[in-house]
Amino acid sequence: MIINNEILTALIHCNYKAYLKGLNSQSLKTDFENVIDELRNIKKQNYIDKNSIKQEFKGQLFKDKNHYEVNQIYIDTVFSKNKINIKVDGLYFDEKKMCLILISPLEKVTKLDKLTVALQSYFIQSEFKLKIDFVKIVFGKQFKEAKLKLSNFQKEISEIISLIRNLENAVNPPVFYKNTHCQVCEFSKDCLDKLLERDDLSLLGNLKEKEIQLKNNRGIFSVKQLSYIFRAKKNPYIKRKFLPELKALAIREQKTYILERVDLEKHDIEVFIDFEGIPDRSINYLIGLIIRNGDIENKYSFWANTEEEETNIFIELIKVLKPFKNFVLYHYGTYEIQGLKRILKKISPEDQNYINTLIDNSFNLLTILTNCIYPPTYTNSLKDIAHFLNFEWSDKNASGLQSIFWRYSWELDNQASYKDKLIRYNIEDCTALKVIKDWICSIPKLDNENFEDVKDLKKKSVYKWERANFLVPDFQIINSYAHFNYQREKVLIKTYPKIGLQKTTRTKSIISLRPNKIITSQRPKKCESCNCEKMYRHSIEDRTVVDLKITKTGIRRIIILYKNARYKCDNCKKIVRPTDEFNIRSKYGLQLQNWIINQMIQYRISYNKISEQLKESFDIDFIHSNIMRTKVQFANKYKTTFNEIINIVKSSSVIHIDETVFHIRNESCYVWVFTNIDAVFYLFRPTREADFLKEFLCDFNGVLISDFYAGYDAMKCAKQRCLIHLIRDINDDLVKNQFDVSFRVIVMNFSKLLTNITTTINKFGLKKRNLNKHKKEVDFFFKMLNKTDFETNICLKWKKRFNSTRNELFTFLNYDGVPWNNNNAEAAIKAVALYRREYDGLPTKKGIQDYLTLLSIQQTCKYQGVNFFEFLRSGKISIYDM
Repeated sequence: MIINNEILTALIHCNYKAYLKGLNSQSLKTDFENVIDELRNIKKQNYIDKNSIKQEFKGQLFKDKNHYEVNQIYIDTVFSKNKINIKVDGLYFDEKKMCLILISPLEKVTKLDKLTVALQSYFIQSEFKLKIDFVKIVFGKQFKEAKLKLSNFQKEISEIISLIRNLENAVNPPVFYKNTHCQVCEFSKDCLDKLLERDDLSLLGNLKEKEIQLKNNRGIFSVKQLSYIFRAKKNPYIKRKFLPELKALAIREQKTYILERVDLEKHDIEVFIDFEGIPDRSINYLIGLIIRNGDIENKYSFWANTEEEETNIFIELIKVLKPFKNFVLYHYGTYEIQGLKRILKKISPEDQNYINTLIDNSFNLLTILTNCIYPPTYTNSLKDIAHFLNFEWSDKNASGLQSIFWRYSWELDNQASYKDKLIRYNIEDCTALKVIKDWICSIPKLDNENFEDVKDLKKKSVYKWERANFLVPDFQIINSYAHFNYQREKVLIKTYPKIGLQKTTRTKSIISLRPNKIITSQRPKKCESCNCEKMYRHSIEDRTVVDLKITKTGIRRIIILYKNARYKCDNCKKIVRPTDEFNIRSKYGLQLQNWIINQMIQYRISYNKISEQLKESFDIDFIHSNIMRTKVQFANKYKTTFNEIINIVKSSSVIHIDETVFHIRNESCYVWVFTNIDAVFYLFRPTREADFLKEFLCDFNGVLISDFYAGYDAMKCAKQRCLIHLIRDINDDLVKNQFDVSFRVIVMNFSKLLTNITTTINKFGLKKRNLNKHKKEVDFFFKMLNKTDFETNICLKWKKRFNSTRNELFTFLNYDGVPWNNNNAEAAIKAVALYRREYDGLPTKKGIQDYLTLLSIQQTCKYQGVNFFEFLRSGKISIYDM
């Protein structure tokens, strides 16, 4: 492959185009490419005239730097040697080095310009042994110069050099995707046919190349395959609302899917607007406008011949729209709003206020097609959607890029035909916008064969309870006749009269139940105030308490009647109240409450189930509010125990930490777990922010074991990252990049290192004296990692990650008793995850905090080998007294 300017430009845009150019595939340049070349030649000639460059310094074949004058600019110099044949726009030598010059026809420096001159410099340096540190790009009407340091492009250059090697060694054509350059590429028609033939994912305009590669690694190569993984009410994308899977489904089924119904606000006057501009100049030269007032439509076009006239067309726009009060401004995409905001700096304060009003009254129709409605088109471009709605432009090749070509051509030749094309195209864009808006408003409320609500895509399941929706109203009525209660109360009673005689058994009141035990308060021997021994009964109060009697052989209900007598001193008349033992306020005993808390915390049984169990097993009515009150009482009772656990964990030499999300109603919050080898506690936090740890663990000087969450980076103590998390991430990337030999070598070397370390740990335990020998192996692994020059993105990613966390991966080698994983916290967090599985979104903030207090005690009992139920029954406050 001969490296020339065409090949370099193609490599930057598309590897398949470079492959075709390397095979000398012939194809005519597009009109856009031709006009850019013409503009470049004009700019180059103007540059020659400006710098008074003589003819003798143009078009030379480079031989040796000694043949060139210092600080003299040379134009169109050709570097030809071996496999390169590169012509540079300009160059000059200073005393020691050469500087290349690229002349851009545009008003801004583009990424293409930077990479082109950087690649030219690389190949010229390599073949001609010249020193090039800087390059220059000349751009704009004023011939501005941008000086670029060549070393800033090493990464991009390395990637393209690797791409060239792959192309030279390739047996088959490289894989290619549709990108923005396809609009101006001479091979676009043939490539598009091939992409359509294989139903390529890149046809979906919203998918980036990295996303396509990730889906390819999962075995998804076509739009049809992508459509089969759509799941209703599940968005796998965190940072965006657009669902490519649903778009693929719409294309496969040739239906419009409605994710969310949209009702556009009605206005008396509707304005449809479209701008045409030149991006590199940041100007808009044409504004198209359609104003619809009922059945009356007026069309306007505002044209600017030069950049200086841009302000005038916006002033004209303001004059036309000012008479209207209540209107909405429809546009497609953000280009028009950006244009309105940009013109604010060039107009008067009064006009600025009106432009701000236009922005406030604007509505972007593209947001509806991105977030709510998915028609069966590959992209949501104005052209694709309008073509789907059977709207056609006068010029079949009309597009945004084509309009830039027409404008450039008009500036070069001043032909009226180009201006007419642009004005017609601009107004047709406004008309297409109007068609799309009318279509959105006309989408039927009831689905037909062309529309379907996404919520209706959910598959029916015979294993779920749900109401049947019958299309025939009579079926709905007939179905209601089969309901269980209706059958028994209205139908079966006519055949079996005894059903009506059956009565549900009533639960007797606790007071009416015969007590198993009666406890009467004793008469005091003397008055505590005057020591008088004459005490007589003043009053008596009975209190019936239902409790559980727990023995080794079972549990049974017990009714205890407390006779609480008050006595009065005959001398001083003082009334003596019963002792605390008889001052009973609750009608439920302590053992019953212990049993309820054990069921709730140890076995995660719901309030409903606890109530049902008490009713069925012990004939005890215990309503929900009493269960909630019991939980609050126990959380307050054992607050001291909870604080004791916190102090024990914080004073230990090792802390395992982790966090997990939890939902309270519709809000996300987080549960944090802190644990060592024999204690654990949970904290509720409204967010995942880790700033509170600095103060909470300010006195901790041990080793903090965690996953790779960045929130822990601010901690000043020694840190050990969980290597289990690390190897999971490595394995996930290995599954996606199984054919990357370099990455497999990294993985196997790291696997060997961990295998040796874990073998020592399994034999001798976590002892520093036995683990010291592995430090040399760790150093050798990182030495080999940093010595190797990797080319693939996945290898570079893991090289960077290993180096950035090196000091936190093998901390355990320097301490006794420090685990190399965070499984202690992972095991503790499972208790929260199990509770979340059943009750996520249901508890209140206070409810989850009380639950976590009791859960901390239960889990610590588990770590200590103490039975949680026995601890509750013991009445002790400290677990460590058991």
